[in-house]
Amino acid sequence: MNLEEYVNSTVTLYGIAEDAMAGPILVCGPSSHVYIEGLREWDDGDLYSAFAVTGMLVEEGDNADLVAEDGSSAHGIGRHYVVKNATWERIT
Repeated sequence: MNLEEYVNSTVTLYGIAEDAMAGPILVCGPSSHVYIEGLREWDDGDLYSAFAVTGMLVEEGDNADLVAEDGSSAHGIGRHYVVKNATWERIT
């Protein structure tokens, strides 16, 4: 799924609930995931379940954040997608 096409639009995305180091995500495909604003973490019973998440899709961050001043790799999440004003519903 090419999420870039939907930036700054209201979307409903379908995927699997997972927790990442930077917060809860919805995995929408092999290399597509979004962070969920307003959710601290998925409940244990909801992890790896299918959800529909609706809200405004925005792009945040910058991949330049992943490079330290000396040119070495830095830790971070770089450019990423966030669903703002999100609501979610478990579908399985």
